[in-house]
Amino acid sequence: MHKRQITMIIGIMAVAAIIAIFAIVFNSTPHEEAATAATSSHSSKAVNKKQQSNSQGKAVSKTSTTIDKSSSSTGAEENLDVKNILKGQNNVPAIVSVNQNNGELTVIFADDGTQSLDDFMKAYAKATGLVLKAAGQQSKISSVMIARQVKLEDGLEYAVAGKWQKDQLATVNKLAAEPAIKDVLLSASHYSIGGAVWDAFSQQQKNDYQNHQQGGQVEATDDGFNKWVQAGIEKNK
Repeated sequence: MHKRQITMIIGIMAVAAIIAIFAIVFNSTPHEEAATAATSSHSSKAVNKKQQSNSQGKAVSKTSTTIDKSSSSTGAEENLDVKNILKGQNNVPAIVSVNQNNGELTVIFADDGTQSLDDFMKAYAKATGLVLKAAGQQSKISSVMIARQVKLEDGLEYAVAGKWQKDQLATVNKLAAEPAIKDVLLSASHYSIGGAVWDAFSQQQKNDYQNHQQGGQVEATDDGFNKWVQAGIEKNK
């Protein structure tokens, strides 16, 4: 009887051990699967993130290359050589100054003090026409301002001045080789005729501008142009 009880106890312990082993196996399997799934998901996200990063890096690199090429192309276009454009031309005024900055070209011509009013204006018109046609071929020039000084008893002023913006520069090739002054000024976005010259104009000449001493293709006021014209007035000290 005693031996039988011992045998039963051993049997019960064996069964309990087997049950415990199965419990451990079944409990560990879901954890391992979850851990494996989590690891796989983490790895997948890391790979996707790396691929996305590489893709973005390539896109940035490609964009940078495009910008660099564009900058290189723009930088290759040199400033307009106004002096060379007028070299060898008859009846063009001397240059006082040329400035090209931020897409704006500014040219000021001198008064030689010997020409009649008609010859004075013809010289300005011819030189201006040549500069405008050359500027119209430069993609980085968005506007051109050209004036000619006149010597007065009490100083200097711009006898005539004009500004041509992109839309007007696109049409300057229609000007003749030696254009009339009215054709040049009336093609401008804005023009201004100095008081001394305006007073010297005949009524017919004033009629060419519809009696407007200032005018142009663009009706809106251009404060920058007006200030530039005013700055051209120099009084003797």
